[in-house]
Amino acid sequence: MLQLIRLSLVMVPALVARQVRPVTQAVPSTCPVTLAAARPFAEPSPSTASRFWYGSEGLAVLLKAGGRWRGMGAARSYRDKLFWWREGYDGNSEPTPKLVVTGRRLDGESPALATPRTTGAKHADFGGWAMLVALEFPSGGCWEVTGEYGTQKVSFVVEVRE
Repeated sequence: MLQLIRLSLVMVPALVARQVRPVTQAVPSTCPVTLAAARPFAEPSPSTASRFWYGSEGLAVLLKAGGRWRGMGAARSYRDKLFWWREGYDGNSEPTPKLVVTGRRLDGESPALATPRTTGAKHADFGGWAMLVALEFPSGGCWEVTGEYGTQKVSFVVEVRE
């Protein structure tokens, strides 16, 4: 019986390691995507395994984990929406936020990122108000996106894929 226990202690971790190894090997990429910070700030809502807040209390953005946005084809103008947050933002007094979002492709030539609409969004998950911005990437690739609100600025890098 003791030998069976010893054998299982050796075999089970080896089997688990074999199952996990393909998942943990990263696909090489030249796009330095933004990942979750080791020491987050006082987030308006907790980050999850699939999304995380990046920035500070002055300005933050809710990003998808992994830094690679998939399924955004050219037929949809590589469109996505992002929630931005800053402490004290109130959509009642500022229904059209003074947030300016720009983007530039890092791995090739492309027209600029379009942000056709910025609006306020109220939800209990944010403890109140956040800013919602539609992003339209003119092409796939490696993009640096920057949000500015007053003197606060947050930049991140994302890889946009088909």
